Amino acid sequence: MKKFSAKKAIIIAVIVVAVIIAAVAVWYFGFYTAGTIGGSAAKTAALNDAGLTAAQVTGLESDYENEDGFKYYDVSFVYNAMEYEYAIDAVTGQVLHVRSESVFD
Repeated sequence: MKKFSAKKAIIIAVIVVAVIIAAVAVWYFGFYTAGTIGGSAAKTAALNDAGLTAAQVTGLESDYENEDGFKYYDVSFVYNAMEYEYAIDAVTGQVLHVRSESVFD
């Protein structure tokens, strides 16, 4: 019986890791965020509510959240030394909550 070489073990491990990464990507993009507006649309909704454009702000970010089945995006940006944080409904795109504070606080 042939011995199982270290090279073959590494190749199998790399294949297993690649399959796991692909499965997680399919789950995230196919099921976890299914039916959502997307981070870009959430950013647009927050900026429209603030009456600003992406060119006027810095640090524009959106993070998808799914808490107990409630899906929303946390959108944040800085404008004129003020930090804005928005909660945007991930399905409808409506503004759920707005908070702002000075970046110096």
